[in-house]
Amino acid sequence: MLTILDRYLLREVLPVLFVSALLYVAVFLFGFFYVGSQWLDGAPVLKVLTWLGYHVPGVLVQVLPMAVVSAVVIPFGRLATEGAVLATQAGGIPLTRLLRPVLLVGFLLAGLSLYLSEKVVPETNARVRGYWYDELTSRGHGLARLRGKTVPLGNGLELYFSGYDWAHRAMTDVRLQLWKGRQATVIFADSGTYDGDTLRLRGYRLYTVDYSQIDALVSAPPDALPEELQRVFKNVSIPKSPDATLTLKTGLTRDQALANFADPLAADTLSLSEAWRRYTDPDLSPKDRLEAGLAFHSKLALPLANVVLILIALPFAVNYGRSPGLSLGMSVLIAVAYYLVFLLARSMGGLGLLPPALAAWSANLIFAFVGWRLMRR
Repeated sequence: MLTILDRYLLREVLPVLFVSALLYVAVFLFGFFYVGSQWLDGAPVLKVLTWLGYHVPGVLVQVLPMAVVSAVVIPFGRLATEGAVLATQAGGIPLTRLLRPVLLVGFLLAGLSLYLSEKVVPETNARVRGYWYDELTSRGHGLARLRGKTVPLGNGLELYFSGYDWAHRAMTDVRLQLWKGRQATVIFADSGTYDGDTLRLRGYRLYTVDYSQIDALVSAPPDALPEELQRVFKNVSIPKSPDATLTLKTGLTRDQALANFADPLAADTLSLSEAWRRYTDPDLSPKDRLEAGLAFHSKLALPLANVVLILIALPFAVNYGRSPGLSLGMSVLIAVAYYLVFLLARSMGGLGLLPPALAAWSANLIFAFVGWRLMRR
């Protein structure tokens, strides 16, 4: 149960947390707008704002630790300057006791960040790229960015198309393939559309070929060829109508396909649970396992930075937060230092110099240790 002291501290901390989060989110969004502004000439303002809005969940996960630092350094620096912290210590209340309500906020923000990383950010990050190509720049022709590329659609299904019909916003010369062992199902189509997680193929032909049976076909006597051919060609489907349509569900939505394969700047559309499944996949190559381990542990470590940075922010605020300007500058420096250590350790993990778990958690461990030592002093 919250005491009077806890409620007082929360009244000091929460407004600064809210304003700081808004400020940092606004700075990040302005950066995205500034970088993309050269391609946004003539784009409706509402659509630009919608595109920026899709960035917010992902940006929020990144900036909440920065906002937490500001929410501790600025109000506690003022309280220390006014003598309130010293008065609580003179009354027998240790500095660590003042951490309780702030740590509660930190754990709640960590939970919020984990929820966003699992349920919201993968979808909105995919929508950022899909909206960019389909609504802002190429106006519905985002699929043209995938022309000539082999696009994995999940569950072993791969899409390829060599042409694009600009008038009808459709793929042309489409090929889908699905392998199961040595058996391949290939679908050719004259054209196709891709909306949501649905592919619609027009003028299709479907062939299922079992390559494991071809050796027996080569050595079969002439009278056994018809039977062996049926074993090789498991299924051949050629509709009588040239306009026949086949509808398929994919494991990857159009937005996700654009986010992952439209350009080299792929958005992070991996949820926490998907990162874990990939990390524990026994068939992954060592390089892919290293990348999956870094992704999974980073998605855990960054939300918990909301708690870790409180430990180091409070002693700095009490000892050095003599003015609002100094407190603000100090909070930015602490946050920047954390992200520099975090990114440096991740880079070392990517090079194989550190195990993935240690690379992702190094910044948290270092800052928690330093913060706790400062608190003990």
